[in-house]
Amino acid sequence: MIPSSRRALLALTLLIGSFVAYAQDGKTFFKDAEKMRAAGQLDAALEQYGFAIRVDSNYVKALLGRASLYLDMGRMEERMADMEHVARLTPRDADNQTLTAMACLDAHDPAKARKYADAAIAISSKSMDALQTKVRACLALQDVACAVAAADAALALKGTTDTYYLHARSRMASGDFATADTDLDKVIEWNPLYEAAYVASGETQLELNKTYRGVSMQMRALEKAINRCTRGLELNPSSTELLIVRSKAYALQKEFSKAIDDVSKCVAFGREDSVVYYQRALYYHGFGQEQNAVNDLNKLLLQYPDNVPFLLLRAECREANLDLDGAVKDLGLAEKQMKDHPDAWSAEDLKTITKSKERVQVKVFEMNREADPPVITVVEPMRKDDVVQVSSALGMVKVAGHVRDKSLLKSIKVQEVDADFDPEEMSPEFRVTVPLAASTKEIEVMAEDVYGNRSTITLKIQRTEGDPPSLLVSLPTVSADRVAEVPAGKDQIFVEGRASDPSGIRSVMVDGKFASFIPDTTTTDFSIKLEIADKQQFTVRAEDRYGNVTETVYALKRAAPVVVATPKAAADRSASPMGNTWVVYIENSNYKNMPALTSLGMGKMRKAFAKYDAQRTVVKKNLTKTELERFFNIELRDLVRRGQVNTLLVWYEGHGRSQGGKAYWIPVDGKADDVYSFYNYGPLKGLMENYSESVRTTLVVSDASGNDPSFYELTR
Repeated sequence: MIPSSRRALLALTLLIGSFVAYAQDGKTFFKDAEKMRAAGQLDAALEQYGFAIRVDSNYVKALLGRASLYLDMGRMEERMADMEHVARLTPRDADNQTLTAMACLDAHDPAKARKYADAAIAISSKSMDALQTKVRACLALQDVACAVAAADAALALKGTTDTYYLHARSRMASGDFATADTDLDKVIEWNPLYEAAYVASGETQLELNKTYRGVSMQMRALEKAINRCTRGLELNPSSTELLIVRSKAYALQKEFSKAIDDVSKCVAFGREDSVVYYQRALYYHGFGQEQNAVNDLNKLLLQYPDNVPFLLLRAECREANLDLDGAVKDLGLAEKQMKDHPDAWSAEDLKTITKSKERVQVKVFEMNREADPPVITVVEPMRKDDVVQVSSALGMVKVAGHVRDKSLLKSIKVQEVDADFDPEEMSPEFRVTVPLAASTKEIEVMAEDVYGNRSTITLKIQRTEGDPPSLLVSLPTVSADRVAEVPAGKDQIFVEGRASDPSGIRSVMVDGKFASFIPDTTTTDFSIKLEIADKQQFTVRAEDRYGNVTETVYALKRAAPVVVATPKAAADRSASPMGNTWVVYIENSNYKNMPALTSLGMGKMRKAFAKYDAQRTVVKKNLTKTELERFFNIELRDLVRRGQVNTLLVWYEGHGRSQGGKAYWIPVDGKADDVYSFYNYGPLKGLMENYSESVRTTLVVSDASGNDPSFYELTR
């Protein structure tokens, strides 16, 4: 049995031995790290430094060694962390505090750099490295007074190329360019290889050029800037900083070709930041090469779409290039950014931009001035030549049509009542409902464009029969008191029926949506898929060609669900998620009034629809507008109903056009300058969904040749 005193002594001996072993191990790891670093085995050395620090987290030599290795490896954040640890361990060591300040500055943390530099100076007021590091940190923090004081102290301590250079930099920051010029002359005289001094000297001469009033002094400053940059480039031909400064001096001399050449070399050397492209755009603009300037600014605005200086310069270039609409757009975007960020821009800046936009808008207005009057076309009510046919039962009449003009329209009036139209759309459609007394004999429509060109058409009124259409709903089942019974829990129903009138049916609508029907026939079936989730009733409205209307409201009664056996054929079709699938391929290539299209074919369509199991493909070629409307309104609807189609895929190839925010297919008889000869396929998807209750999925793909970049976006 070992006495307790001996046990305590043994434990103490073991504890001391373990500390010695750990310390010895830490030194061993450190030595191994130094050897590996000397041999160029940096990763292995880093690992050994880590082992040494793991054994002793306060091992200063290992921390300093690893921090130095991090510097060689470019890992500035990790170097800063190690040096801050060293600074905490050695608070009275000025050298370590200075090294920590340098590490923080290299890691782009100038606030910490200044703190550690101040700590080093407090320990040793004559620490040159600490003073110089403080100057750089204060310049990075834009604390000019601090930078000037530290630079003065460093220069008073000893005049060297570095202290004079930093003294010059601090004087440049304070606006004392004359002193900076003198300092930099000394730096270059003492050390002609000091590249940074050539850059600073060139920048100083550019600033002195602004302060001089005499032309000879200004030119002398520019020549000195060019000479200094040229000498620096002889030392380092790939210095993009020297090239940028020299290009600015060339530009001030109006030597724009030389300025463009210098800044283009920066791009060739791989520098493609915003400074380079903005400077080159400025030079292109000064040289009169506006489109080249716009090209550079386009690249910048892709990255910085809200940058006001970039927008303003592009607006200037576009205006000089006679792209006045583009200039107005850029000025408008810049104006919006200024209004959204009032703290960054003065009221005077905003006022100047607003005036510029208004000035360019006036130029656009005057440049587009023309004397042609608008051309008015009335499509509703029904008309024959200059006679409109209006039901004798109507006291209000809807007048609709379109107006063609080369300019935007200011006003459209019917019977002195303002019509509804889009004032930002060229050749807009219009509509208005006006009172019409029984004694009224004429309808007058007037249109005026923004240039005051006016035209008026007068249509005589012929009163017609006033009998409304007859209307019958066959699906869902409707009782005598107009109650439609639908299964419980059903959110959609298919409404079918028939409308008839001797004068022809013009429209059939269910709850404000157009149903599928055959227009301008005396008797037509109609159908539509209707959402009824939150509805207690629905309204069916039929209108004849003279404006007589029948409108009937049907109540909805939800019954208990009924289980119906599914026929085998229907069950087979529903086995596929898409069900019975048809593809419709429209190919328009042989145009009468536009260039013919070649290399069309079904290959692209088949590749795109390869994942669909289509049971039938319907091919239609070279359709006129009338044939397109008839095919989608009548022929395809009847085919879908007979075939019990579940999925409809439509692919169009041919010319296309976008106008007024709408996308169109161009029939083979369409005219390039007549939007009303195009086919607006926007409502097509909804139309096909109303063909039959069996239709569950529809897809329309427009593979069209548009005449502007926005067409692709509008049609996909």
